[in-house]
Amino acid sequence: MKVVPWKSPNFNDRENGEKPSVLVIHFTSMNSTVDALMRLSDADHEPPVSCHYLIDEAGNIFKMVPEEKRAWHAGISSWHGRTDLNSASIGIEISNRRHEDYTPAQLTTLVLLCKDIMHRHNIAPENVVGHSDIAPARKNDPGYHFPWKELAKHDIGVWPKPTLRDKFNAAAVAKNPQKLAKLFKKAGYDTGVHEDGTPELAQVIDAFQQRYEPHLFKTEGAKPGEASKDTVALLRAVARINKKFRPKP
Repeated sequence: MKVVPWKSPNFNDRENGEKPSVLVIHFTSMNSTVDALMRLSDADHEPPVSCHYLIDEAGNIFKMVPEEKRAWHAGISSWHGRTDLNSASIGIEISNRRHEDYTPAQLTTLVLLCKDIMHRHNIAPENVVGHSDIAPARKNDPGYHFPWKELAKHDIGVWPKPTLRDKFNAAAVAKNPQKLAKLFKKAGYDTGVHEDGTPELAQVIDAFQQRYEPHLFKTEGAKPGEASKDTVALLRAVARINKKFRPKP
């Protein structure tokens, strides 16, 4: 693993000197690492974007924006009601063309980098999120190939273990858009201004399932984007875990 300086001009100061409390993981969705580096350091591209770190296929780290600065990676997003997530977060991009398996070298580096960042900034595992968690209407990275369950074994992110109570009456809740929306809000997700089963809620369900039920995107006949009793049980468990620490709005 090498650490390579690659400065991006695309950053500014964090609002009110805010300290990072959220760690956001992305995939680049570009053909190569070089393409991604060029895009993330292009001040003339509209809109300009950046990240704090990029990890290539070989597990090398490119340092692009100082951690104390506000990189432009989260965009319009929300987590537990917090909206300016660029000011509240550190962003890590992983070179991946889109919905591909991540390399072992990338994951090894990611674990080391995340644990270091989380330790230095006291970021709770509950606040390690994917771009799709904070912007489900716009984004689907790091995608259903990202091994959230494995990372949770290192206390990077969380992995729910539903109880019998979580499973109680779950099938009925899965058919109730209002109850689903309330559960998603408790878990940290923004369901938009509509809570009646409109596409906003369906997109949140899809984002949640990409993280916690990735098999739905790999199984013929499965219906991702539709909540099931299993989705509700997992969601209840995540909401219970995420109550431990919520960034201030």
